[in-house]
Amino acid sequence: MHSMNSSEALLLRKTPYRDADYILSLFTKDLGKISGIARNAKNSMKRFGARLEPFVHFRVSFKDTGREFKLIQDTETIQFFPSFIENIELFTLGSLLLETTDTLIPRESPNEELFKLLIEALSNLNSKKSPLPIVLQFQLQALSVSGYEPNLHSCAECEKPIKGDSYFSTNRGGAVCFECVGERKNSFIFSKDFLLDNDLMESDLEKVLKYIKLFTKFTERHTEKEIKSSRFIEELKL
Repeated sequence: MHSMNSSEALLLRKTPYRDADYILSLFTKDLGKISGIARNAKNSMKRFGARLEPFVHFRVSFKDTGREFKLIQDTETIQFFPSFIENIELFTLGSLLLETTDTLIPRESPNEELFKLLIEALSNLNSKKSPLPIVLQFQLQALSVSGYEPNLHSCAECEKPIKGDSYFSTNRGGAVCFECVGERKNSFIFSKDFLLDNDLMESDLEKVLKYIKLFTKFTERHTEKEIKSSRFIEELKL
């Protein structure tokens, strides 16, 4: 007999299966990332409605089969974030948040702190606050709570404290001081103080976008996974 479970959730990925089913990847508050199959989901408005879409925070009920896929029973909306559907830039940035989360978390490894960070970031973006600083702060926090925190405060090579600006090496995992960088001038000039000052970020959104692209590449490098939405981030114009 299969046990019934429920948890708050967000949709990460959805793949059509057979005529009316979906294979789902969900980020849940209590179990982390799970895979499930929603039988007859395309035809069942009562059980699923329009809730199996990105940018919907819902409660999902499912049966644990003891196999890879849970049996998704039904969903109940907690909150909907409509701004992502109305604004293509927000949709692109929101997709980056969801895909970054998907990339960072292993299967069925609970990370309630990351779940709360993601809900908060989506809520803030939906409220039409300045989006780029929200995305950048989420990236840094998500990397930290997932065990991929970049080294920002000391040189990745000589380990001396970083004072002021430095270079940033994606391969080395963080800041590299000017002395150690030598002739490798293709690294990104980096300011950790910029990341700690929201007013500075608001005053230079073009620089914020560069940092978002930097930490997207950092995430791809250290998880060894491609973030497909990064190609659209590269095309964003301010």
